[in-house]
Amino acid sequence: MKKNIAVITGGNSGEYEISLKSGQNIANSLDKNLYHIFLIHLRGNDWTFTDTNNTVYQINKNDFTLTINENKTVFDCVFIAIHGDPGENGKLQGYFDMLKIPYTGCDAAVSALTFNKNLCNRVVASYGIKIADSVCLFKGEKIDEKSVLGIVGLPCFVKPCNSGSSVGMSKVSDKKDFLVAVQKAFEYDNQVLIEKFINGREITCGVMKLNNQVQALAITEVISKKEYFDFEAKYNPHLADEITPAQIPPHVEKLCKQTSEKIYKILNCKGITRSDFIYNETGLYFIEINTIPGQTNESIIPKQVRYLGLNFTQLCTQIIEDAIAS
Repeated sequence: MKKNIAVITGGNSGEYEISLKSGQNIANSLDKNLYHIFLIHLRGNDWTFTDTNNTVYQINKNDFTLTINENKTVFDCVFIAIHGDPGENGKLQGYFDMLKIPYTGCDAAVSALTFNKNLCNRVVASYGIKIADSVCLFKGEKIDEKSVLGIVGLPCFVKPCNSGSSVGMSKVSDKKDFLVAVQKAFEYDNQVLIEKFINGREITCGVMKLNNQVQALAITEVISKKEYFDFEAKYNPHLADEITPAQIPPHVEKLCKQTSEKIYKILNCKGITRSDFIYNETGLYFIEINTIPGQTNESIIPKQVRYLGLNFTQLCTQIIEDAIAS
């Protein structure tokens, strides 16, 4: 008997359009012989399903069910494809936990932790993994510009703690631009992370459980044609080169994969994640982890999957069945 799978897409963040593409790609990729697939759109309080006749139905948020012509659909699992709020920060995970509906990816606590860049970095660093020197600022507190820049130096990155895809992020090279960048970041979050700039090559590694073993997928090097890999460069293929596999020394490849797997384990992640790093002659520096990385055809994770010759449909099946079984 086929299981009912809800693929939820959309959300409330600057990554909304990417989430729509990720959700559609996942829905198209799921095994139609195993699952009845429902693409559910979330935007604020409007949660809807649109059928093939373009008829729109509302999701009952009291129990996350769908009723069409008096036929009520109860979902066996939810495949979360929302980047940012509310899919990546623990909100939906907590909701589904209360309803006892299985879902893909990390649980509520892990999602909330990893979505906050400052807290996640501190936890990761406590396990001996290198991170950039940083300072966390809170909205409303007095900013000691001299003290902050004395720790991180220039250039530095200013970014919202709870945001993805470099939304609200700035690279500051001149002291006069610092407070402007901070105020820009505060437009997106009440916490702002100021990080020391680390010169080096940007690499990123996907990780998931394969045959009950946590395994790194492949490593991609990101070479931005802009000053840094900002929101525009991430989603405009003409503004960045994403090279899979990364052309890096074998010892760096080994270290990156081992570190990515270690982070996945220590944070108790589930599903597919992607960890971003900078590496140079002084070592490998963790930047952030994406617990719901992009899943469009052009996204990094599908590219890594294709490079390894893995079947994306089969991987999605494994992710769903693992979620149901856990």
